[in-house]
Amino acid sequence: MMLWIPAYLIIFIAFPSIVAKPAMDSPNLRYEEYVVEHDISATQARNVALSTNYNEVTPLAGCQECTKEEIHYCLGSDLISDHCCCDKRYHEVLPFIPHTCYFGTQLCSPVQSDCAKYTRVRTCCCDRYLLQKWKEKLSASSNRSKVPAFLCFLVLVVQIFIL
Repeated sequence: MMLWIPAYLIIFIAFPSIVAKPAMDSPNLRYEEYVVEHDISATQARNVALSTNYNEVTPLAGCQECTKEEIHYCLGSDLISDHCCCDKRYHEVLPFIPHTCYFGTQLCSPVQSDCAKYTRVRTCCCDRYLLQKWKEKLSASSNRSKVPAFLCFLVLVVQIFIL
């Protein structure tokens, strides 16, 4: 076992190029800075959800019945990711969902094939469905039920997967 230590030192001295260099010396290393583009807090989302009339949110004319995949998309973090990529801060279409969107130096690409498809799925399938779901969850949060843990998880997922 003691022979391995001198052998390692000989290899280290003879072939310094095979020893890993610290990542800081890598010319391909890039740091990207992210800035909060917009943020909807749980309190803001609760206020909007509880004050919005579910019947006022109507799908666009021409919407067809939504598939299971589209509903799954609505319930996942991909919807928020596409919202942050396509809608930007001046067009907040999900004010009843707590989320944070970040702006980076690279262009984003939507999970859906393009922003037009995202908008169609969101308006036809997600808006009413999510308003109802979040209204139920956020109204329950006023009595401090299980929602805070869920909201922490959602914010974490959004922060990890956005840009």
